[in-house]
Amino acid sequence: MLRFFFIRETARPGFTLIELLVVIAIIAVLIALFLPAVQQAREAARRSQCKNNLKQIGLALHNYHGTHSVLPPAAINPGCQYGNVSPPFPPNMQVKNITGHLFMLPFLDQGVLYNKLDFSSPMGLSAHANVTDPSATAAASNMAVLKKTRLGIFACPSDPFDRPGTNSSTSNYYYTIDYYRTSYSFINSDWKDNSESRALFWNSADNLHHLRSPFGTNGAARFRDVSDGLSNTVFLCESPMEKSSTDYGPYWGTWTNTYTLTLLFGTINTPNAPPNPRVYACVPGSHHTGGCHALLGDGSVRFLSQTMNFSSFKNLVRIADGNVLDAF
Repeated sequence: MLRFFFIRETARPGFTLIELLVVIAIIAVLIALFLPAVQQAREAARRSQCKNNLKQIGLALHNYHGTHSVLPPAAINPGCQYGNVSPPFPPNMQVKNITGHLFMLPFLDQGVLYNKLDFSSPMGLSAHANVTDPSATAAASNMAVLKKTRLGIFACPSDPFDRPGTNSSTSNYYYTIDYYRTSYSFINSDWKDNSESRALFWNSADNLHHLRSPFGTNGAARFRDVSDGLSNTVFLCESPMEKSSTDYGPYWGTWTNTYTLTLLFGTINTPNAPPNPRVYACVPGSHHTGGCHALLGDGSVRFLSQTMNFSSFKNLVRIADGNVLDAF
């Protein structure tokens, strides 16, 4: 006699609402714990790339010095108005706005770009100029080459404003539309106005040699001039690309005409006017937490704290003031 056995399957209950909410809560907590770690890892990678950029620039500067026996000038004939430039150049001398960044191009594997530029003509418009200005006509070819040209080695990957300038005014602002800034600029310890700053920028007639930085207007140092020691002197420093200034707008300058930073209001990351979080146009800083990178004359890169003593920072920027820091 055959017997048939029937096995009844017991229905499995699904998740209750409470269990589902608990699972979602656990997942949310895990994500909250995981995302900061990912972000920190990404920022660590960006900081490492930023540091490497400065190391490559430092190597380029050493190769430039080895070739020319002098560092490149911070700028050639920078000017605010055509026909109204300050000493040390004569009245009506053509504004050039050629920067040391451009002189370094052949030593940064950018020889093709370098050869497209005409260094006998300006690299950018003067401030407060208009498109009929003679300097604008002379600069047109160079500006066409540099327009929308981005070089990653001149940009900190942590800076969210690494994009072309948006300020198109030709009467109140520098002409910056479609041109990129650099994150790494030459630095000077003192600044008052154009004429007085020239004395700190390698004017042969000055008597302020002890205040000099390595790079100046129409001139620069040789390594032998850095009597405080290459390892004790800051050559370049980071600065955020977005600026805060009632005079120059949020995208002041490009790597073709912004060439020097200064310890104008204080040290690193000094805001223009609290609660405005952006720094002034000429102040060192970065989007890294707590400070910024700086390139020293020996080619090393140091991270300088934004709490660094103001006088110590000035001593690091000056090449021959005799105030050598034991540690910083």
